[in-house]
Amino acid sequence: MPVKIYHDDDADVDIVRSKTVAFIGYGNQGRAQALNLRDSEVNNIIIGNIDDDYAKQAQEDGFTPVSIEEAVRQGDILMLLIPDEDQQTVWNEKIRNNIKPNTTLVVASGYNVAFNLLDLPDDMDVVMVAPRMIGAGVRDRYVQNIPYPCFVSVEKDVSGTALATCLSIACAIGATRGNGAVSSSCREEAGIDLFAEQALWPEIMAIFREGYNVLHEAGFSDEAILFDMYLSKEPAEIFERAADEGFVKQLKYHSRTSQYGQLSTMNRHDGKDIREKFRRVLNDNILSGNFAKKMVKYKMGC
Repeated sequence: MPVKIYHDDDADVDIVRSKTVAFIGYGNQGRAQALNLRDSEVNNIIIGNIDDDYAKQAQEDGFTPVSIEEAVRQGDILMLLIPDEDQQTVWNEKIRNNIKPNTTLVVASGYNVAFNLLDLPDDMDVVMVAPRMIGAGVRDRYVQNIPYPCFVSVEKDVSGTALATCLSIACAIGATRGNGAVSSSCREEAGIDLFAEQALWPEIMAIFREGYNVLHEAGFSDEAILFDMYLSKEPAEIFERAADEGFVKQLKYHSRTSQYGQLSTMNRHDGKDIREKFRRVLNDNILSGNFAKKMVKYKMGC
């Protein structure tokens, strides 16, 4: 079933313009989204950050940083944009007891909401606006009026207006332009993100490692192996074209020998073994909450 995709016409930016937006964190996503909101004429922006280089950057950008506690006390909308691994501690120590009634929490990562790591007030709306790229890309594409992919979701709608607030923010940061923002959920965003980190990329790195070992054993030089395998950045170019056109369609950029070699050997891997391994990672480690529990213990030094 197709998911809902939201565009500029679905959003009312005046909603967020009428609110006080408190940013918790001014790092990778925080700076980009705060600047985008300001350029969308959202004037009531407060930056809550500890006294560090990010706070200095906020000052240079024309904001007046305050403590996280003070930002939370003033905010109608809380943009929680500090790293996943720090959110639970900061929430418990600086945020939870300073939240105004009927506040909206906005997360850019579904992790802490999906695994119930935050003690949320009963009267709080919770939404996700999750750009699928780093903050620099979010800012650059906004300035250049270029669309970028983004997930949005409503996780808790006490007010009955959470979706409207979510889309207003997404539009104001430039996320509903072009192809639009894709309806998702914190569970889906966190699950896919963790799956890529714990299943796909470890497997890809292992493939390159073992490919190197086999070629090295055959007497090929390290320089030739490494340059041909990835130092040339050819794999990056292939993945970029695959993102634009698809894995099969990008084969038109390869030689006939390369096309035949790839297509004639592709089906010898039926995928059953790796599929089972991936299922175990997804179900036993991620969706079960086991990984999140391990991370909590790791943060506590256990």
